[in-house]
Amino acid sequence: MRRKKKHRIKFGAVAGRFMWALLFATALIMLTPTPERDTGAPPKIEVQENYLATPTKYDRFRNYLKNQGFAITRDQLPLVIEVSKRQVEGNPTDIAEQLAEKGYRITGKKVKVILRTFGGKYIAEYNPEE
Repeated sequence: MRRKKKHRIKFGAVAGRFMWALLFATALIMLTPTPERDTGAPPKIEVQENYLATPTKYDRFRNYLKNQGFAITRDQLPLVIEVSKRQVEGNPTDIAEQLAEKGYRITGKKVKVILRTFGGKYIAEYNPEE
């Protein structure tokens, strides 16, 4: 029967290769360029008071919705606004249409209203030409 050879691990050779790999990785890290960091003072942002003081027509529509008890879940005015209320009095489709019409009256632009209630999701957009 043949005798199996025992493979002996030469720890000196493994340690030598590990040290070369560590030296190579260190050299790569040292030669890699790093981005410059801005160490200056942060820029000053000037807020103009007239933007903060005057409420826009969209703010008036948002305030109207909040006063009616609706929670605004997504606000992308003047295109679309999504509101939610647990329960509305009356037909939710009619309520969504009334909100879309009120949005048109306040903002002067077509606003798509998405109304989410416990019963589902209702979408309306008021068109004055109808």
